[in-house]
Amino acid sequence: MKVVLAMLMPILMFAHDVWIEKDGQNWTLNYGHLHLTKEHGGKKVMPYDPKSVINVICSNGGKVIKPQVNESYPFVVKGECDELFILMDNGYFTKTPYGTKHLPKDKVKMAIKSWRSFESVKRVEKNSKKPISDNLEIVLLKKPESVGEKARLQLFYHSKPVKDVVVAYDDKVRGTTDEDGKINIRIRHSGLQNIKATLREPCGNGKCDEIVHTTALNFEVKE
Repeated sequence: MKVVLAMLMPILMFAHDVWIEKDGQNWTLNYGHLHLTKEHGGKKVMPYDPKSVINVICSNGGKVIKPQVNESYPFVVKGECDELFILMDNGYFTKTPYGTKHLPKDKVKMAIKSWRSFESVKRVEKNSKKPISDNLEIVLLKKPESVGEKARLQLFYHSKPVKDVVVAYDDKVRGTTDEDGKINIRIRHSGLQNIKATLREPCGNGKCDEIVHTTALNFEVKE
C-alpha cells in the first residue's frame, strides 16, 4: 500500500491543469481546470505568471521552427506548429508547519519538505515517433480517431524512454509505463484530451529535497 500511495502522490499534488488552446495559428497557454468535474464545477481559467515560461519548441513536419511569441499574459505562440512544447519553471516550494512557502528550503525556517517544480505541456496535431525536447515529454505514437479507441503513448526524459511512471487521464490514474516507457490510454470523451505524467528526482543543490517534473499531452478527438 505504501508503494501505491507513493506512486499516486505525484499526480494528486497537481490538482490543476495546464493546456494549450488553438485558434488558427495562435496557441494560447492556459492554467486552471480543463473539464467539468464534481470538485471543480467546470472549465475555469486561472491567472499565471508568463515569465515562468522558459522554453518553447514549435515543430512542423519534423523540423523545429522559430515562432512568434507574446510573452505577456496570456502567453501566446504564433506559428504553424504540428507539435508545440512549452516548458515552465515554477520555482521552489517549501512546506513548513505554517503553510507552504514559494521559497527554497534554505530561505525558510522549520522546513518539512521542499521541491522545485517544472511543468510542461505539449499539443500535437498528428502522430509522432520521438520527443522534440530533452525534458519529460509524452509522445503520441498512435492518435485515436474516435471515443473508445486507445491512444498509444511513450514517455521520454532526456530523450530516453522512462519506465514505471504513473500516467493520469483527466486527473485519474490509468496505469504506469512499461519497460519501454509505453502505455495505452482509452479515450473517454471527445474534444481536447489532457494526459499527464510526473517524475521526481533528487535535487542535490541544498535548496530542495527533490525536483518534480510534470508534463501534459493535449490532442483533439472528434465527436
